[in-house]
Amino acid sequence: MRFNRTQWLAVVAAALLVGVGCGDDDDPAGPSTTNNATNNTTNNETNNSTNNETNNTTNNATNNTTNNETNAGTALLQLIHNSADPAAATVDIYVNGDLFLDDVNFRTASPFTAVPAGADLEFKIAPGDSTSADDAVGTFGPYNFAADSTTVLLASGVIDTAAFDPNPDAESTALNLYEIADAKTTSDSGAIVAVFHGVTDAPTIDVLLNNNPTLKPVDDAKYGDSTAYVAFPMGGAVMDVTNGNNTSRIASFAAAVPDGVAVVVVASGFVDPAQNAAAPLGLFAFFATGGAGIPLPAAARLQVIHNSADPAAAMVDVYLNDKLTLNDFAFRTATPFITVPPGEAKISIAPSTSTAATDAVFNQTVMFEGKKTYVAVAKGLITPADFAVNPDAESTALGLTLIADAREKATDPAKVEFIAVHGSTDAPTVDLRTGGTTIFAALTYGDISAYGAIDPSSIPLTLRVTGSVLSIGPFTFDATNLAGRALTVLASGFTAPALNQNGAELGLVAFTAAGGPAIILPDGTLN
Repeated sequence: MRFNRTQWLAVVAAALLVGVGCGDDDDPAGPSTTNNATNNTTNNETNNSTNNETNNTTNNATNNTTNNETNAGTALLQLIHNSADPAAATVDIYVNGDLFLDDVNFRTASPFTAVPAGADLEFKIAPGDSTSADDAVGTFGPYNFAADSTTVLLASGVIDTAAFDPNPDAESTALNLYEIADAKTTSDSGAIVAVFHGVTDAPTIDVLLNNNPTLKPVDDAKYGDSTAYVAFPMGGAVMDVTNGNNTSRIASFAAAVPDGVAVVVVASGFVDPAQNAAAPLGLFAFFATGGAGIPLPAAARLQVIHNSADPAAAMVDVYLNDKLTLNDFAFRTATPFITVPPGEAKISIAPSTSTAATDAVFNQTVMFEGKKTYVAVAKGLITPADFAVNPDAESTALGLTLIADAREKATDPAKVEFIAVHGSTDAPTVDLRTGGTTIFAALTYGDISAYGAIDPSSIPLTLRVTGSVLSIGPFTFDATNLAGRALTVLASGFTAPALNQNGAELGLVAFTAAGGPAIILPDGTLN
């Protein structure tokens, strides 16, 4: 006979009824005086002897069996299906040979369910079309849960390990059940989260919160590891999954968790989509109520570059959604790439003396898409009328150039890749050349080139006015030690500083993904 998960409650309830006796049938003729006397003597003797013996034997036996079952009580158990093996897309789960969960889909969970405590429970995982526990592809346990305990069991791994890439840390990737003991169903304050590393082809990982390397709820977790529950930031957070020494980012996500809940977040799927294209790497949140895991949205990446040569903007404050993000941000400096939530965002630029986003002299709403990488270049002038006009009649008002599909590293690790931005308000349309070769043609103020690639070497770069022999340069671009890097190169400053509030002179500057002060390309002269 098979029991589903709700029938376990019936098993426990039945245990409570064992040993409850039924009364004797009434005498249809009614009681007599003789019988009463007999009952008062003989029955008393019987009670004092036979019943005592019965109590000493039968009742003791009952106490040793039924009462022990009753006293064992129940435990709470949640099962999460995290095996990304296509052969385990849907599974049945048996406990002690009885069907416990039927047709469980990948990335779904049961609610917390009462199971017998103090008893050995053997779990078997079988294909979703199984007819009995004999069809199992894996047997696990036995597990013996203490009364009133709360446990999460996660099914993770693959059925045929030879058909998949091995784990980089040589951890076993065979189908298994992983236990989170002392699991939580609610939180007394805020939200709490436990994290399980369930990606078979991923190395040891860290998870960083809100671009802060000191906020690391997951530290050196190998495949199969889980964390203790930690408080989740109110209002949400962005998360970066990195390798264990934080030298390489694997993926980025964003999430907000409601107050009062306890959540298990599972790193799920494959890093290499060739393993199973239907199960790419993701983070999934599982609540105590069970059901399908909720995918955490992929976050975006952003670098901000200050290229406004207006002396009044030599240092600015930058707000993201009215929150101060960059304080005293200097001309010709850049942030490193940071993780930002997907969706609409307001970027505000204010004087360095600002106290709130309401002091901004510029606001722009942009849209960040998950998994995309952006470079935002602050450009232009606070009061254009106080400066020379652009030769091509382009607007030179303070603004923001948003570069989508930017790169944090070169697509070819043997090359140096860079993108060019025309950011000089009083410069005409130009070509970017090296020697006699044009790399990017006809860039007007505000234009962004495609990415170009060069060998890691030192080359000359010249800005030549399109259709003219007038040029500025050459500038020396020493990329000898930059193999595998992706950079943003900008025309920055003024061709005529005296006509532009004595601002910076035109030059070529470059920024790597690490940000910081600009790399000034030297030796540019007007020819």
